[in-house]
Amino acid sequence: MIVATSASVPLAVAPQPANSSPTPADTNTPAAADTYYNGVANLGRNPVRWIDKDGNGKIDIEVDFSAGPGKYFRKLGLTGYSQLSPEQKRELLDQMADLSFDTNLVFHEKGAIKNPDGKINFGNYAHVPSNGKNLVQVDFPDNTSDPQNPDKVDEPAEAYVRGDARHLKANARNRGGNVLAHALLHALGLSHTNPDAKSNRPASATDSLGYSLLSTQSETTTGHDFKGHYVTRAQMHDLGLLTQRYGHNSQYSNETTRVVYDLNGMDEDDAPVTTSISTVRAHETLNIEDDTHDQNINLNHGTFSSIAGFKNNISILRGTHVEDVLTGSGTNTVIANFKANKITLGSGANTVTFNNSWDSTPKETDHLVGFKSGIDKVDISGFSQKTNEGTFLKGNPHLDTHTTPDGKTYVRYWTYFDGKGLSEPDFLLRADGIKMSDIITRT
Repeated sequence: MIVATSASVPLAVAPQPANSSPTPADTNTPAAADTYYNGVANLGRNPVRWIDKDGNGKIDIEVDFSAGPGKYFRKLGLTGYSQLSPEQKRELLDQMADLSFDTNLVFHEKGAIKNPDGKINFGNYAHVPSNGKNLVQVDFPDNTSDPQNPDKVDEPAEAYVRGDARHLKANARNRGGNVLAHALLHALGLSHTNPDAKSNRPASATDSLGYSLLSTQSETTTGHDFKGHYVTRAQMHDLGLLTQRYGHNSQYSNETTRVVYDLNGMDEDDAPVTTSISTVRAHETLNIEDDTHDQNINLNHGTFSSIAGFKNNISILRGTHVEDVLTGSGTNTVIANFKANKITLGSGANTVTFNNSWDSTPKETDHLVGFKSGIDKVDISGFSQKTNEGTFLKGNPHLDTHTTPDGKTYVRYWTYFDGKGLSEPDFLLRADGIKMSDIITRT
């Protein structure tokens, strides 16, 4: 049995200057992988989870909003049980829908399914001194199999939040939405980021709300900034553990599946301020074309991006490599990955950065759609400044642009140029209309 209580669910303090970006310079290093997986493993200290009992590939969870006070409620001596308000129920259902999109968890209201794999009962308790200061109380049941009683009915998880006025008006940006998400993650088996519930210190360098909704540390301590809004969606490490335990949504398990993440409107008052991209093998597109804010978009796995006026509010799980993006009308930076990216440039000024020559090759050629010469830039300084010294290669690197008879313009770069251009370039990028003056080769 795991019992989770949360004495406080913090609101971010005024933004503090971050010491560094939360995204490592190279996410493919062992150090970057260790940091990610250690953060995920920390949330899974208790190996409890719901099991796919019928083997249908989905973990079907029945959600009961009218069960009344259960055994755990009475054991704690809580009082003043009430059902979730309409606003709480609506927000919680939205949170569950988002988790079902990312994982093989499927949530059903009571009576919608005959034999669920697990059950979670939700409710409020009264905001009175006798109930203590905790905002969330959750019990995960010990439903180990009993050979002597194979027909034993599993106990439900019980998840309660303090029913004060702020929580009853839950939405995707306030504390009411946050405590519901907090309770939901506990009811799915996740622990707090810090094993010491009494400590107010970060347990690791990534212990913040920027990485986990279950942290008590402000997101600004790790270079994020959500402008004073609460986190109400599973963050990078939360979703990392949920996909480990329950699997990535099998609906998006092949490269022929196309998934469009419509991230327009994240600056609206009723929208969550964070989201995570986690469809792994699918072909992903980030649509942010209506955003008027300056954007910093990184298409690599294990990274954060900044859109809608927030800082590092979009995360991409390790193993997920986003193929395409549509940028907005601000001053934007896009960092490409090794996939064949289609980057549609909005009306703003865009700089597209390629840190490695293999990020766009003759076999996996990126395409910058709508490139505006004199306004947009291509930055290849991350690899064009490297030399061949200390290798067996002789000769100089070579950069040029080439326009085909049908009007397609390519940027070509050879690490070692044979003087004739007979070999394939190491780097090949399509950007119709681009000129040499649009290419950044030196920092």
